[in-house]
Amino acid sequence: MSQITVSGNRINYLEGDVTDPGRPTVLMIHGAGQRAATWKRQLELLKNHPKYNMIIPDLPGHGASEGEGSRDVAGYAVFIEELAAALGLGDVIPVGHSMGGGVAMVYALDHPEKVIGSVLVGTGARMRVAGETLKAVKNNYELFCDAAPSRMIAPGSPDEIRKEFREGLLDTSPEVCYWDLVACDEFDLMDRVREIKSPACIISADQDILTPPKYGEHLRDSIIGSSYNLIKGSGHFMMLEQPLEFNRILAGFLMSLGS
Repeated sequence: MSQITVSGNRINYLEGDVTDPGRPTVLMIHGAGQRAATWKRQLELLKNHPKYNMIIPDLPGHGASEGEGSRDVAGYAVFIEELAAALGLGDVIPVGHSMGGGVAMVYALDHPEKVIGSVLVGTGARMRVAGETLKAVKNNYELFCDAAPSRMIAPGSPDEIRKEFREGLLDTSPEVCYWDLVACDEFDLMDRVREIKSPACIISADQDILTPPKYGEHLRDSIIGSSYNLIKGSGHFMMLEQPLEFNRILAGFLMSLGS
């Protein structure tokens, strides 16, 4: 992984074979308690893309990045802008999963001059987290890490994905994960999401119980000109569970932006 200092913290990130500030950048943002490895099945598609750069950071306090994380989604959107500025990036296509989708939407609203399109994955304009989940993270993090994969990943998906997801949680401190989930619970763009004017590709999964398809359908109905895609046979981590279908959708959207 590459490294750069942002606001005094060493940030680790994956990048493509070429990072040209003159090209748009696909900037992929992972969800609560996770890390850049969320997007490992998309590396082959994007690392040597002829038209787009690829940047995939570990958010502050996640994975191998320093920092304490943020206590709200807006704080992570500020970090994304600081990272883009530090890397000298121009136009950006944020690709966000779950909490990262919220970050992508806030970033698109705050920087419409930079965002030429967004990919919103397993996310919604409002995301609630059960009080029992917050208590479990705060009081018995290891038990939460053991139980969460069965809720996040579809029953028919490989066990290896559940293992990797659990490892991602354990690689994040309980405090950072807790505040990530609080940030999700307090996130609410219901009154503003219609203000997003750049093209949006919305991806939901039929077995996602955290952000079910109705969340994506609401985004589709709210963002003018957006496209909606439903991946079957997948839970919340569709980019890992159904990577071929996910990559087909992502590649098609990027091609549409470049046409």
